[in-house]
Amino acid sequence: MPSADDHKQQRSKTHTHLLLLTIFGQTVIMGFAWGFTGGILFEKVIALPDYIVHLIVEHPTVLTLVVTLISTALSMITSVFFTFAVKEALRHHLSGPMTLFKLRTAIALSRPSWVLRRKYLGLSALTLAVFAMIEFLNSSWSTLLLPTLVQWPVTLTGTELNLGSVAFTNQLNDDLIVLAAENTQSATFQTLDVLTLLSGISAVDVEAGVQTSSIFNFNGVSYNRSTGGVLPAVAEYAGSTNTPSTVGLYFSGGLVPVHYSLDWGRNVAESGTQGVGKNYTVTQQGFTANVTCQGIDRSVDSFSVTPNVTQGSSTSTFLTWVAAVNCSGNLNSATYITLGNATGQLDSTLGFLPALACPDPATSFSSSKFDIFMAGLGKYSFLPTTVCEVVPYMTTVNVTYNGAIITVDPVGTPSDLTSSPSLPLAQYIASVIDYQAGANQAPTKNTIGDFLTAYGNNDTTLIYSDLEDYWRGIIEFSSTQLRSGYSANYSGEIPSDLSVSTQGTMYITTYGWASNHRTFFLLIVVITMIWGTTVLAAAYSLIKERYSDTDTSFDFSDPVQLIVAASAGGLEGPLRELESDRLEDCEDLTVRFIDVYDKEGKRVSRKLVSV
Repeated sequence: MPSADDHKQQRSKTHTHLLLLTIFGQTVIMGFAWGFTGGILFEKVIALPDYIVHLIVEHPTVLTLVVTLISTALSMITSVFFTFAVKEALRHHLSGPMTLFKLRTAIALSRPSWVLRRKYLGLSALTLAVFAMIEFLNSSWSTLLLPTLVQWPVTLTGTELNLGSVAFTNQLNDDLIVLAAENTQSATFQTLDVLTLLSGISAVDVEAGVQTSSIFNFNGVSYNRSTGGVLPAVAEYAGSTNTPSTVGLYFSGGLVPVHYSLDWGRNVAESGTQGVGKNYTVTQQGFTANVTCQGIDRSVDSFSVTPNVTQGSSTSTFLTWVAAVNCSGNLNSATYITLGNATGQLDSTLGFLPALACPDPATSFSSSKFDIFMAGLGKYSFLPTTVCEVVPYMTTVNVTYNGAIITVDPVGTPSDLTSSPSLPLAQYIASVIDYQAGANQAPTKNTIGDFLTAYGNNDTTLIYSDLEDYWRGIIEFSSTQLRSGYSANYSGEIPSDLSVSTQGTMYITTYGWASNHRTFFLLIVVITMIWGTTVLAAAYSLIKERYSDTDTSFDFSDPVQLIVAASAGGLEGPLRELESDRLEDCEDLTVRFIDVYDKEGKRVSRKLVSV
């Protein structure tokens, strides 16, 4: 039959194992917290698999429940390890004399709870700090483990057609020569007549003095206000998947291949991740123009409109107008037909707004810039003779692909078209403007004239601003249409002499963890402090048990055991002698635990006595 010493030795060994288990368990949990945080910092973003993300989206409360259960379990285990180690360390520490308040503090630390006494600010602050750490523990685990919506960046690189390359402008020049010889240039513009008009109106930033927003659609792609002269650079925004009926200058819509790749780095296995949404930011080559509109300077330029009357019915006539412009010695002219009244005059209820590009893009075009001349007659007489100087240029733009809409923001230095190889591009843009300027006019009204009537408020400054946006929008759309038409030729890689690089980032919105959440560091500090306190307390107990014999069966924080010990030590007498009912006075009483032995000299309990 085992002796009492054998039982004592067995209890001591079990107690040692519990302390070692506490150190090991708390270290494992702390290692998990640090490993998890380190993985987030190393990967920058850890994304959950799509099937889990879909479950989260469908059942969001389940995610909260699961994370709460896991966090609660980890918090409970961590708290148990912590309180056990602290209580055992305090059991050894309380072997000598102490005040009742110090005993109360030890009990508070082992629960944990808190006490406040102004006389003992240091001990009070200690109990508050420990209490706060333990209470914050569950929130710490929940915050650390709860996946949230994150943006996972993936690098994107690709190529697109370079409108500024010598190879492209040579090809464009050859095609323009063929069109001029076949006299089919107007046909290429007619296929996009309405879209060209809409592209200009959509680009107007202020209508009737009010900031506006609009969406322009071309080839199945939606642009915020204007195209910016870009071609979609990612597959989800490429637009139409139909085989184009024509390519090049005659392109009117259809599949335009995109050329890009995504660098998933170490995350190649997750290359199919969709998340709950995607958006892109890509740096591309754009095309636009500086457009400046003002009244004509007749000392430099001239613009005249001459009517020729043809009798119609008894109440109307036909007016054949010849609009002619001379800009610094360069000429252009166009003929228009409108209705007139019986006297051969343009009625004030009708509108005529002739517009011409100069120099004439159909003849020798040797300038990188051109002018647009306009004058309002009839109900458009509010528009004086106006000259809009157009300087087209290529630039670098940041293109945002988000919510099925493309938004273009210029970021780079403009690159004008002054070099000889780029002149065909400027000539093409001028040809589009010249055609559209004439196409706007009908026998009784003008489309852009009606737009200015509705939104210009007869404010010349506002009208000039609207015209600048209008022509700029047409120029940007024309370059997008041109880029689309020639890009449709290349289902494979674009030849290097025709291409320019694109680069950007795909952002996958999904559930996971991201390193930019700096709260992780605060949480790790709390968990690490609890681990450090636990390990130090457990190690202190192990050292003390090795060199001293203690009663591991006595728990000073147990109210019943503490009452029995106080009663056995006759503590009511010293408390009565204080002659004070104030708790603060009683807490100053110095006491200590001493062992109680039976008749055979064996320790059976402990009692609390006054010192």
